[in-house]
Amino acid sequence: MRYPWIALGVCLVVLASGCGGAPKLMAYQPKNQDEAVIAAQLLKIPNGIKARSLDLIMQAYAEDVYIGNFHKYLGVASPGAPRSISKLELRDAYFQLFRAVKELDMDVRDFRLTISGDRAVAEGRTELSIKVERSRGESKRPDLILNDVLWRLKRGPAGWRIQEEIFQ
Repeated sequence: MRYPWIALGVCLVVLASGCGGAPKLMAYQPKNQDEAVIAAQLLKIPNGIKARSLDLIMQAYAEDVYIGNFHKYLGVASPGAPRSISKLELRDAYFQLFRAVKELDMDVRDFRLTISGDRAVAEGRTELSIKVERSRGESKRPDLILNDVLWRLKRGPAGWRIQEEIFQ
């Protein structure tokens, strides 16, 4: 190659932009049917957020789900977060969030999935982009909230459902 620093520069730009980095949930390539079903279940959360559909989001969760380190009003892990909230409280938190923001988008990056029998563990970094109505002079850029999240899923009669969602 005549200009190796150009190729190196292009590679660095691709990596810095996130295109060549860790896998995203949206682009996850399942190795088997269980992985495909689990990825589809987890995709209901960002897809439901984008569509502002509480019903779509809640389909991913088991009835007796444990949500840990979730701040009901910020949706993130924080020092003031309660130890856990119920599925009903989670639904209410998403409802309040939908009412309070102008635009909302979510992506899951650094996605990893491990399956063992009828149990699965998924990990990822959620990127929640929130745009609220700003007054004059304030930045129009959306706020970005990052969280490392651990999902524990279990296969039951209704299929794979999230049993635990823990924000780090």
